[in-house]
Amino acid sequence: TNTPGDGGGYDQSRIDILNRMSSEIFSYKPNAYVILEHFAANSEEQVLVDDGMMIWGNINYNYNEATMGWNTNSNFSGVSYQERNFSSPGLVGYMESHDEERLMYKNKMYGDTSGYHYNVQDITTGLDRNGMAAAFFFTIPGPKMIWQFGELGYDYSINTCEDGTVDEDGGCRVSPKPIRWDYFDDWRRARLFYVYQALIDLKKNEVAFSTTDYNLSLSGNTKSIHLNHDDMNVTIIGNFGVEAASINPNFQQTGTWYDFYTGET
Repeated sequence: TNTPGDGGGYDQSRIDILNRMSSEIFSYKPNAYVILEHFAANSEEQVLVDDGMMIWGNINYNYNEATMGWNTNSNFSGVSYQERNFSSPGLVGYMESHDEERLMYKNKMYGDTSGYHYNVQDITTGLDRNGMAAAFFFTIPGPKMIWQFGELGYDYSINTCEDGTVDEDGGCRVSPKPIRWDYFDDWRRARLFYVYQALIDLKKNEVAFSTTDYNLSLSGNTKSIHLNHDDMNVTIIGNFGVEAASINPNFQQTGTWYDFYTGET
C-alpha cells in the first residue's frame, strides 16, 4: 500500500484521506477549488475528479518537443481531460512549472533548424512557436496553469540562481529566479503576452471553448483541434515542423470562416 504522496498505484486509503479533507473544505465553501499535485494511477485520479477535486496535468515534455521542432515524440492529447477518461474537466494542464525546464530556454538551447532559413534557436522564431503552442493549449477545454513569465518567453534555466548565475549541480533548482519585467519592452515578447491574453479572453468569454464535443489530432508535425458547439465551431491548425507543410483544416461546415488573429475571411 502506498502512503500519501508516494504516487504509484491505486490506493483507496489515500483517496479516503483526500476525500475527508476536501469534504471539510467544501462544507465551508462549496465552490472551492481543491487542486492536487497528485501524480498517481489514472484510475485513482479519476475517482478524485469524480469526487470534485482537480488534478495537475504535466504536459511539459510534449509541448517543449513541439516548440523545439522535435515532433516525432510530441503529442499534446494528454492535456485533455477526456483523453484521461475524467468525468468532468478536472485536469489542470500545464506546459511549464517550477519543476520543469522553461519552453523558451530549451528552444534557445536545443531548437531544430532547417538550413539557413529557419532556426528555432532564434529568439523571434522561438517566441512565435511558443505562441503557436499556446493556441494548442488554452483552446483545449478544461482549466490551465501558466507559470511565472511564461507569457513573456522566460528563458532562464531551471538551475539559475536569484543573482542570475547557474548552478549546474542543481543547488538553485528551487531558488527564486531573476525578475525580468523589462521583457515586456521587447516587442517580440510583448506580442507573445498579447497572444496569451487574447486566448485567455476567448477561453473565458466564448462558450465554444468549454464544449464537451471536440476532436483532437495532436501528434506529428501538423496538428489540429476542432471544437463543436451550437454557438460556433472553432478549428485550430498548426505546423510545428521546421519545413513548410500542408494540412487540410477539415472545417466542420461550409460558409465563411474568420481568422482569429487577423479577422480576415
